[in-house]
Amino acid sequence: MDAATFRTAFPAFADSAKFPDARVAFWLSVGGKRLSAERWGDLLDQGLCLFAAHNMTLETAAAQDTAGTGGMSAAAGPVVSESKAVGPLSKSKSYNSATTAWAAAGAWNSTIYGQQFYELMQLVGVGGLHL
Repeated sequence: MDAATFRTAFPAFADSAKFPDARVAFWLSVGGKRLSAERWGDLLDQGLCLFAAHNMTLETAAAQDTAGTGGMSAAAGPVVSESKAVGPLSKSKSYNSATTAWAAAGAWNSTIYGQQFYELMQLVGVGGLHL
């Protein structure tokens, strides 16, 4: 698996300025060390791509964090309520991710790629392995 193949499979990461080849290669390499080719078989490339996409999405969110926390608030989980006001006008939004989250997936629920990775991980029978 290389950056070009990853970008073809996941066009959301096609912008090489936003997602440099070095970062793609790094996360694919980390995934390659964590995912057993014997266990993942034909699904290894898909698993590697989802693993990399999940981690690059989190990495990008942490880099965009403007709270001055070095990414700590980006790692706190999805926003469930947000409110903004300008003069007498206000706008609120909240999201309930409980309906789409996997009960035992933990941080994998932080991105759609992580959720897909977790589902795939269950299919290949990773079971007791902790990634």
